[in-house]
Amino acid sequence: MSGDTTPLHIIFDPTPEIFATDTGGNFIYPLQHRSGGYLDTSSFDEARFVFSMWAPSSKKSIDLDRAYAEIRGSFDPESEHWIKLAEIEPVVPPYGGGESFDGWIVLPVLGAKTHFALFGSGFEPRTRLQIRASVYLVT
Repeated sequence: MSGDTTPLHIIFDPTPEIFATDTGGNFIYPLQHRSGGYLDTSSFDEARFVFSMWAPSSKKSIDLDRAYAEIRGSFDPESEHWIKLAEIEPVVPPYGGGESFDGWIVLPVLGAKTHFALFGSGFEPRTRLQIRASVYLVT
């Protein structure tokens, strides 16, 4: 879809600390904007995401060789079903890696309304994580 739509930059609501959902260190975290989930994406062609995940405790670190993250999408507000859209490769800093899992990805917009979520695995079991995420929607 092309048109005169102005790009839209959304910073997802700041997340409270979350816990890995199981002893394997897995989680799924639906991204919210102004406490809502679904975004009107019908006017846009592309979504550019930036993510950062870290353990707020200085005693924890993230093993970037084991940690895995992906972006998932749901396209039907009547029946929320999460579909894997893409894996997120961590941007590995040259020094002191492992303090956070930072990544970015560019994806096509696949639906008129979209709810995005982050899924992660391979993090430390039962650990608290903080997540910050934003998306830039463009035509």
